[in-house]
This record gives sequence, structure tokens and C-alpha cells, in this order.
Amino acid sequence: MSEIVWSACTAHTAAMLRVPEGTDLDQARRVFDAFAHLNSTLKAAKPDVLVIVGTDHMMTFSYEGVPVFAVGTGDAFNSWGEAGSPKTTYKGLGEFGDRVVEGMIEGDFDVFSVAEMRVDHAFACPLSFLMRDLALPILPIYINCTVPPLPSHARCRAFGERLGEVLRRQDVARRVAIAGTGGLSHWVGMPQTGRINDTFDRDFLSAFEAGDLDTIERLDSDRVIEQAGNGAAEIRNWLVASAATASRNAKRLAYEPVAAWKTGIGLVELAT
Repeated sequence: MSEIVWSACTAHTAAMLRVPEGTDLDQARRVFDAFAHLNSTLKAAKPDVLVIVGTDHMMTFSYEGVPVFAVGTGDAFNSWGEAGSPKTTYKGLGEFGDRVVEGMIEGDFDVFSVAEMRVDHAFACPLSFLMRDLALPILPIYINCTVPPLPSHARCRAFGERLGEVLRRQDVARRVAIAGTGGLSHWVGMPQTGRINDTFDRDFLSAFEAGDLDTIERLDSDRVIEQAGNGAAEIRNWLVASAATASRNAKRLAYEPVAAWKTGIGLVELAT
């Protein structure tokens, strides 16, 4: 049996890698300090692999083929390096990815297996901070948070619960870390771009910290997007990570509505 030894959820935006002019530097420092804390605790947990749950911004997948759930497999994952994110290659654990795919399919989740899946800033941005000075294999897991119809919050929670079972049962990587990344409130390519709904963000974080996934699961997806932007659909990745961890307690490390980054930035560490 294996164990999940570390878990966290973070927002992502390529802007935090560039720190554009006009950024509130005090807000940025608090965000970067929270990432530094997660980097430190991730190192201390000594995982064999980092499972990272994110989405894609029409780089790897297009309207010609959009899976609901996809798992990267193979020994390497190249990043696109778009929007100022790093262009690099992340190590993988081929057999580990294969085991996860098999386990999810056995649990009635028809995941799309993608050999050496390329990843965009949804993955590369948080990895830049989480894996600073770490040479850790990753396993990217994609959730469709972009192209309707989106998976329901309930389905994502169930996906996460099954993922947690699979991660604990496999024996390729004994010590597993997991991160969910996305959101919080932001609009991408919309007239409302630049708006941040900090009321939504704080309410979501309060429920998430308390482990109240029932409340989050019941959120109406269309209403979330209406109130908090199409980028807020990425709370699905947080649901997956939390359900996989089976955490009932979380610690908010930072919340900053960073206007220059056009995103409500949240970072939470989950108890394992």
C-alpha cells in the first residue's frame, strides 16, 4: 500500500511569473511566500511523485477532441512555454501513469490516456513554484474546465475519490503528493476580464477549508461561471485533489484578489 503524504491547491496565472507593471508587490509577496511554504513542506514530505490536476487552454486539446478526463502517461512531459511560462521537460514515471489509467478505468471512469501529454501554464505555472530546487517526477491529470459540457462537480468529486483509492493501492510510487490547480474567480477572453469576485472566492475558500465538499458539489456550474467567471470552472481541480486526499481539514495560506493578475489567487494546504 502507498500513501498520500502531501496535498495542496493553488490558483494559477501566467501573470504571476511575469509580475506585470502595476502589480501590488505586497500582495505578490504574500502569494510567493505561500508558494515558498508549499515548496518547503513538499520537500519535507519526500514524495516519489507529484500528481498535478489541472486543465488546458486549447494548447494540447482543441475543439476537434476534448476529453472529459485525461491522464498523461510516459516518462516525460514537455511544456508549451506559452505566455511567459517555462518551456521545459518534466520527468514522469511511465508505469505509475499506466497503473493510474488502469485503476480509473476499472472504477468506471473512461479516462483518455495521453502518451507524454504536453502541458500548458495551468501546470507549468504552479510547478515553477512548487518544484523549485526539486527534481520530482510528475503525473499530469487533465479535467475539462473549458469546453461545455463540463463534468459536474459531483462527477469530479467522485473522480477524485476513485483517484485517491487508486493512488493508495498502486505500488509503483509509495509516497504520493497531489496538487489541484486553477481559479479562483477570473474571466478569460470575456468582456468582464479583469473583474474579480472576492466574495465568491472567500465563500468558496471557507467551505473548502472546512472540508465541506457537499456545499461545493451543490454549487450550480452555470451560476459559478456567471458570478465568478469562466476561469472559476477550474474549482473542479480543487474538488478532485481534496476528494483524493480525503482531507477534512485545510489551511488557507493566502488569498489575494490581485488586480494586475486579473485573478483571485488562493493557496491552501490540505491535511493528509
